[in-house]
Amino acid sequence: MTTVKQRESTNHQSFCLNLDCQHPENPIAADICESCGSPLVIHGDKSTTGNFYRAIRVIGRGGFGRTLLAIVASRESQPYCVIKQFFPEQKGNQAKASELFRQEAQRLQTLGDHAQIPKLIDYFEYQAVSGKPSDRFLVQEFIDGRNLAQELTAEGAFNEAKIWQLLNELLPLLTFIHSHKVIHRDIKPENIIRRRYPLTEGSEDLVLVDFGSAKHASETKLSKTGTTIGSAAYSAPEQVLGKAIFASDIYSLGVTCIHLLTAISPFDLFDSREHTWIWRQYLQRIQAQNRLPQKDPQSQKTDAYHKSTLKHAFSEHLGQVLDKMLASGTNQRFPSAKLAMAALNAPPQPEVLLKLQRSFKKKWVVAATLLLLGCVGVRYMMSPIAQNVSRSQPFVQQSGASEHQDSRNFGGLYGTTAESKQGFPLQHTEVMAKVSGNVSRVEVVQTFTNPYKQPLEATYVFPLPDDAAVDDMEIKVGDRIIRGLIKKREEAKKIYEQAKHEGKTAGLLEQERDNIFTQSVANIKPGEKIEVTIRYTESLKFEKGNYQFVFPMVIGPRYIPGDDKETKPTVEAKDSGGKAKVVADAAKITPSTLPPDTRTGQDIGVTVEIEAGVPIAQVQSTSHQIHTTQDGRILRVTLDRQDTIPNKDLVINYQVSGNDTQDTLLAQTDERGGHFAAYLIPAVDYQSDRIVPKDVVFLMDTSGSQAGAPIVQSQELMRHFIKGLNPNDTFTIIDFANTSTSLSTQPLENTPQNRDRAIAYIDRLSANGGSELMNGINTVLNFPPAKDGRLRSVVLLTDGLIGNDEQVIGEVSRRLPVGNRLYGFGVGTSVNRFLIERVAELGRGKARMVRPDEAAQPVVEKFLTQINNPILTNIEVKWEGTGAPPEIYPAQPTDLFANQPLVVYGRKGDRTSGTLRIRGIAAGGKLYEKAIPVNFANGGNPAIAQLWGRARIHELMNQMYNRETNSGIEAVTKTALDYRLLSKYTAFVAVSDDMRVDPSLGVEKVEVPVQMQQGTGNTQVPEPGQIFGSLAALLLLGGALSHKRAKHLRRSLQRKNA
Repeated sequence: MTTVKQRESTNHQSFCLNLDCQHPENPIAADICESCGSPLVIHGDKSTTGNFYRAIRVIGRGGFGRTLLAIVASRESQPYCVIKQFFPEQKGNQAKASELFRQEAQRLQTLGDHAQIPKLIDYFEYQAVSGKPSDRFLVQEFIDGRNLAQELTAEGAFNEAKIWQLLNELLPLLTFIHSHKVIHRDIKPENIIRRRYPLTEGSEDLVLVDFGSAKHASETKLSKTGTTIGSAAYSAPEQVLGKAIFASDIYSLGVTCIHLLTAISPFDLFDSREHTWIWRQYLQRIQAQNRLPQKDPQSQKTDAYHKSTLKHAFSEHLGQVLDKMLASGTNQRFPSAKLAMAALNAPPQPEVLLKLQRSFKKKWVVAATLLLLGCVGVRYMMSPIAQNVSRSQPFVQQSGASEHQDSRNFGGLYGTTAESKQGFPLQHTEVMAKVSGNVSRVEVVQTFTNPYKQPLEATYVFPLPDDAAVDDMEIKVGDRIIRGLIKKREEAKKIYEQAKHEGKTAGLLEQERDNIFTQSVANIKPGEKIEVTIRYTESLKFEKGNYQFVFPMVIGPRYIPGDDKETKPTVEAKDSGGKAKVVADAAKITPSTLPPDTRTGQDIGVTVEIEAGVPIAQVQSTSHQIHTTQDGRILRVTLDRQDTIPNKDLVINYQVSGNDTQDTLLAQTDERGGHFAAYLIPAVDYQSDRIVPKDVVFLMDTSGSQAGAPIVQSQELMRHFIKGLNPNDTFTIIDFANTSTSLSTQPLENTPQNRDRAIAYIDRLSANGGSELMNGINTVLNFPPAKDGRLRSVVLLTDGLIGNDEQVIGEVSRRLPVGNRLYGFGVGTSVNRFLIERVAELGRGKARMVRPDEAAQPVVEKFLTQINNPILTNIEVKWEGTGAPPEIYPAQPTDLFANQPLVVYGRKGDRTSGTLRIRGIAAGGKLYEKAIPVNFANGGNPAIAQLWGRARIHELMNQMYNRETNSGIEAVTKTALDYRLLSKYTAFVAVSDDMRVDPSLGVEKVEVPVQMQQGTGNTQVPEPGQIFGSLAALLLLGGALSHKRAKHLRRSLQRKNA
């Protein structure tokens, strides 16, 4: 609310409320607008006040409405009032405006009559213009006075007495507001008004206005709100993340105080690099300047200004209260306004004790900050790196740490020396893929150099396809090639550490997720160039004759959720407070990224050789510029030299000739048995006349990582989804970021009105906040069941960039009801395919990745056609032949949709031939049956055995995302060791035979950040609450120790005085 000085009636005019009126000013006595003909006197709620109101002029404007000075025309005295007119300034915001209108009215009704809150006079809807939607009006008491921002401009900075009065008047008011479970969320000088004339002698002068941003907090969920609301300069860290609590108002009041005390913008009073408030230092510096003689004329002007505005110094007692109100960590801040009030009015401690406490606190703050900076990764999260990292000028970061710690939480390569942390630049990545039929064999060579004078240990994090069977790793140092051995993970790590301490060159390759890997290389000599080669086998994805090769180039930043008391962590790890952490290995999967306009200096080259056995056509890439050449039967695809920045996933599509794709069976034999891979697309027709009505729940990611092109693409997809539903379908929309909101609490019928309502809802969505996908999943799973025998279909749109992806997969596997389906759409340039494809698999649906620049309509049309009716259900795979049946994976194939292939892998220990018989129910209830002969001849492509091993591990891991079991871990480990495969429980380790460096030299890790993925926002990552939490924990430790020391000194003084 804005207040103005009251004018005499002779100066009044009537202001037209028609938003489209070109000349809204009218004479005071006019009843009809002279410009547009709209009424100038509006009727209030006839059932309550029966008042008439006449607007005088606009005194404020916001995103969802405007504020006008008005008079109550129906009263004889025609007192002033303030009218808030709510309206949508952007298309599709009608529902949001309506929500804010009801919200503010309800808050003011909840708070009732209070002398420091403007009284609610009336609220109603009124059609100001015939033929247009009704506008919403809220009428409040007019507060005659000026706000504190105006007072600051007119009178200069506040002295301590005025700050003391401000706190003594507003802290009790906040206690009252919070007792009604209301959080204001927008406390700032503009929203605090000092009455020109107090109501009674001795009454409070200050009034808190504008409850449009207020939130009603339930007793069970005081930590979450749906949207980030408030003024950025005054908002608490948790409020910026959409998690406002009562203490958020205390923080905002504290920021207001230091702004009024210094007359400096809050942004300038906060050191963003150190994440500390510097208002004390600012006041002390100004006071010191005022005590010194000034020679420079400009300095004299500055000094004179501050002498006039900075009336008095502040006391240490007030400083301590303000510091606690401003604490970033909520556990360090006053939890309630009542406690803040008690601390403000508590007897001050002796000044000597305050100085001693302050001294000790400073020391512990410094120590805690150094310790925090020593923790791997926090340096990046606290201050985004602005330096350009290149080959000629490596990134340098000083460090005081000396011990090697297993906390590799950065993407890219790290160099370590005994003296400092220096960048170990990744020069180049070369990818060579050979595709034969449905199988690709890929070799990845990453080249690094050591440009420094000291030996280095290097650690880097990188992505590979989530279904890659990684079966080889070697390191080339000079002319020497060190080949990796597959070991149990803990054993491999011990071998690596031992070799490192002995001065031997060693390498360790680990899997953190199915698509995230960590490579460590120890004891690289100065000046050496190293090449790390990784090889894997992969089965290409295809539909009918359309094949796709994908190579991920960057790990998108993962959102790491905080402790979740309602869900059980995937791994029982503990944080520093003894609580179980949702993402126990968060440090290993959250790569540090450069700002979007900064280059690391590395590039990538890719060559894909395709030998399909038949002519191929329509070779194209939706992600990169490519070149193609034909060399006999081989088609060679290479990257264009202008498109070699590794900041997005490479996608290459091609089509084999012919409309029909033949069934394929590949077999291989070795000492472990006979292995086969079967690929077939059932030749059954899609029947559009037997469409089952669906109940569709769209689950839409609106977190910060979707900002920009991804959210625009998601909205476009959603519009086409809504328009393309079948007439008998029902639907709703749930969007999630920090919290989840929904279009409706029940499924809506597919009517024109509901479609319009849904599209309006979609249009007003924006991307911000953290990716709390688990909240969205739980909202879907708790949604009322589909009625009338409808098939519940969940359609998820997300980039999947979260750290608790395994937990989400486990929740879907455990709780998704039988008969429901979940479909995943990965929207972005580098999405988490592991999560999106796995939840679709376990949800008996299918997954599709969509780039932000891809046409949405064809994607949606194809999807809706496929899901209308699966072409094959209840699939069974049986073996006919002698001996024990083979181990076949997947053990229970999911239903197939149009053009989707059935892919199964098998192993038969005795190598005897037989027949693979596949049965299912086709659309229309017809029986489908297919027999495929399997003959195990000697030899064959060894990749088939690796693919079977990977498929078995895949199946076993699906069973353990809910809870790991000893038998499951043993089964995965044995399979990985038998087939030389990297897994969660195995690792590759390579060690040189001789000592290559002096083992007494110390090593440290450093960060060389990777490229930010193209076209994606990063407002969600990292989660600032993690930073504040870590800092708070360390500062609490320092505070506790300093308190103990001060207590000891106090007792000493008491004994001395006695």
